[in-house]
Amino acid sequence: MASSSPATGQARSGNPLEEWSGRVKALEAGFRKWMAAQPTHIEAAVTTAVGAVQGAALGGLMGTLTADGGSPFPVPQPPPNANPQAMASFKQAQALAGGPLAQARNFAVMTGANAGISCVMRRIRGTEDIQGSMAAAFGSGALFSIVSGMGTPNPVANAITTGAAFAVFQGGFFMVSP
Repeated sequence: MASSSPATGQARSGNPLEEWSGRVKALEAGFRKWMAAQPTHIEAAVTTAVGAVQGAALGGLMGTLTADGGSPFPVPQPPPNANPQAMASFKQAQALAGGPLAQARNFAVMTGANAGISCVMRRIRGTEDIQGSMAAAFGSGALFSIVSGMGTPNPVANAITTGAAFAVFQGGFFMVSP
């Protein structure tokens, strides 16, 4: 027996999960329609913020699951009189095995930058293509390198190297994805 919803006047199905799923899809469709009508800078800002929030949540969760004692990779301690190369390796280990807040920050920067750059490239080029995807990956990799403190002896070279590695991987994923 279907009843009418007082707020919408629509007939309700018997399955509350289907009803909730339909409402979420309608909300998402409305949001996408609104975003398509916005100028590039508004869409880029919103997309970047949403990507950053998603990345922060994922990074915080991963940092919590691998924090102290639960980490499969123990964080190495630097030698007392470490040379710059050893300190660079130590900084990289800290960046990858930091606590929940460090992980949340790193993932927020990485995913937010990727989403924002990808959005702008899609708007400029008019399509989602491998060049835009690789540009977004390069930017997010370079920013991740800078924010996480990797590459102490030469942060610019490390940012470029990390960005290039992210771009190569993303290009490969783009080519093999359906």
